[in-house]
Amino acid sequence: MTEKVPEGHPEIDWSKWEPAGEGDVRSPCPMINALANHHILPHSGHGITKEIAVSALTSALNLSPTVATVFAAVAVTANPDKSAHYFDLNQVNKHGLIEHDVSLSRNDFLLGDNHTFNQGIFDVVMEAYGTDEKTSFESASKARYGRLAAAKKAHEEVGKDFQYGIKEFVLSYGESALLLGLLGDPKEGKIPVEFLRVLFEEERVPFKEGWRKSEKEITQGDMNHLIFKLVEANEHKAAEAKDVGFGTVHAVTTAVTGLLPTYCTIM
Repeated sequence: MTEKVPEGHPEIDWSKWEPAGEGDVRSPCPMINALANHHILPHSGHGITKEIAVSALTSALNLSPTVATVFAAVAVTANPDKSAHYFDLNQVNKHGLIEHDVSLSRNDFLLGDNHTFNQGIFDVVMEAYGTDEKTSFESASKARYGRLAAAKKAHEEVGKDFQYGIKEFVLSYGESALLLGLLGDPKEGKIPVEFLRVLFEEERVPFKEGWRKSEKEITQGDMNHLIFKLVEANEHKAAEAKDVGFGTVHAVTTAVTGLLPTYCTIM
């Protein structure tokens, strides 16, 4: 059974928050989980239609309907019942759909639990910010690449095949880009580091810490800008381009431009 779309996007009460309880399900994405915890998506995590998802993402986060629709349409395909027009949050655990390797807070698919928050992985990612109070493109890119290097090493240590191609590249950068866009300024990439901790560790939108949704709709163009700024700030971008299999940074960015509308969804 699915739940109806709230009419008219009513005013959101960000003080309303409770974690998942018995029978509730959650996804590998902290932002989507936060929206469920805030009762903006169904708190149960069940029966989410494309319309419900788009309504929540646009009204709560000011994500453009185009980008929100891409996520919602992909998420519905995660339902094993192909005749269904809704999805449950735990169904998007399906590897390679929205869940992806080199997540900033989850383990990789071949290494164990790839959907539950992993404090150890997240702590290592956050070390890249040091004592900084705000993120920058440089620090966010360093955090992302450090996670990539750690994931690659972890696979090698247990003899698992580390698969990191253009799709994973887009999803990895897209995760960091979307966080910067949704939690802060889509142009400058600066957000309080505390916002990251609240979102990932509590799966709560940091409204009481001062976050407010962007006054400007966050578009695919904003996502392109953020991803390319993160790529530009990566001092290891040439080595990563070779690992992806495109040889040069220019070849990677050209490929990313074509793939972003497909893969740049909620990470």
